[in-house]
Amino acid sequence: MCIAIGWLGVARVQAQAAAPFQIQGQLLNGTHDAPPDSVANLPVTIFQIGPQGPVERIVNTDARGKFSLTDVITNANAYFARVEYKDIKYYSEITPAPVGATLPLTVTVYETQTIPADFSLARVHLILEVQPKVFNGLQLVQVSNPTDRVFLIPLPLPAKYDKVQFDDVRDEGRAERLADGSILFPVLPNASEILYGITIPYTPPDFTLAMPLQNDVGGINLLVSKLGAVTATGANLSPGNPFTSQNGQQYLVFAAPGQKAGTTFTANISNLPGADNTQNLQTLIFVVGGLGGLALLAYPVYRRYAVKNKTNVTPDHATLVRALARLDDAYARNELDESEYQAQRAALKAEALKGQLTESSAGAQAAASDNG
Repeated sequence: MCIAIGWLGVARVQAQAAAPFQIQGQLLNGTHDAPPDSVANLPVTIFQIGPQGPVERIVNTDARGKFSLTDVITNANAYFARVEYKDIKYYSEITPAPVGATLPLTVTVYETQTIPADFSLARVHLILEVQPKVFNGLQLVQVSNPTDRVFLIPLPLPAKYDKVQFDDVRDEGRAERLADGSILFPVLPNASEILYGITIPYTPPDFTLAMPLQNDVGGINLLVSKLGAVTATGANLSPGNPFTSQNGQQYLVFAAPGQKAGTTFTANISNLPGADNTQNLQTLIFVVGGLGGLALLAYPVYRRYAVKNKTNVTPDHATLVRALARLDDAYARNELDESEYQAQRAALKAEALKGQLTESSAGAQAAASDNG
């Protein structure tokens, strides 16, 4: 039911749009020395999003990587394509129905290489919201891939985590979950950030956070929601200025210097609550996780449609944009050091994500009501 509600939110965006008679697309290889026939005769899955959910059709590319679908459902409101190339899933943008009639779906794939020997994570941000006996958190990993190939990296994950959820269903499709609990994730060319939600159970009053690192890391920021006497300590873990988010939630900010591959980042979090006295705390991604990752597809379509029709952004979103601009200006004026700037930016990004999820949830509920 939750998945159906999510797709209804997408369908509501373009309810009056007429479906095209044919969907055309192009598969490209972004690696400059890729084999000439690398995009020929490959299966492509086209998703047609309608009021009853997605309808899948599989077509094959021709010798030049082009593909088309004539079996178009009449009440489709948006489309996107997926292709698996060298064991990695790639997706097109989500295209509303009117645009789909004239603009082809484009998917770019890349040749896969082994992880470069000198690869390192630029910075890891771990934002933890303290809940009774569990942390609800967001993890933001900053990466760089200046090549025209893709490679898989093991994501840094705290030990004893309970679950990991990506903010985009397409990222969930790309992630490779291994039997030992580790997750491999592809770093595409020009990639800059990987964002995912995480839950970590704990037994109060104290908890030792341990995060094994399989790659070098330029620095780590740890943000813990301020609650009572909760605090964090650790070797080379320096406290920074407290951070207050736009909704008034306060965070304790800690920073650690660069870490080497093969080491384990640790932090001792003390004075954690043992009873449910956190009713007013704003949880992060898993509060709305029940909608399912598919519901998040509604937001990109709605956002593009809203911009086309000059729909006003919400005051909360505008406030967040201004806050990010002020933060960037302060950093440019050297009023903040690198670690403090990155920590505050990660917190603002986390709050912006919560706002996006809330908008998607509201849109899905309204669609369910209209169709109910």
